[in-house]
Amino acid sequence: MIEDAEQLTALRRDAESERAALAIAIEDIREEFERRRTQFKILSALAAGAAAVGTVGWKLFGSRSPAARIGKAASVVSVGLGLARVLVRLRRFL
Repeated sequence: MIEDAEQLTALRRDAESERAALAIAIEDIREEFERRRTQFKILSALAAGAAAVGTVGWKLFGSRSPAARIGKAASVVSVGLGLARVLVRLRRFL
């Protein structure tokens, strides 16, 4: 009978230590989960911001944007002015 009581006591101690180890492991997993969740929230906010900046940039500087149209017009004007200068110089010699 004494051996049975000692075995039960030993089993209870083992069970308590295993419960404590399991509680620590679960807490570590919970902390890791919260850390990853926070990282995911930050990354998703950054991705959303980058997408918004990209969309605005495309609207402002895309192929059909006012800036692109002004750039194309400036190129045409530049070529036109260059040709006019060439004609003025040629006229001197003719």
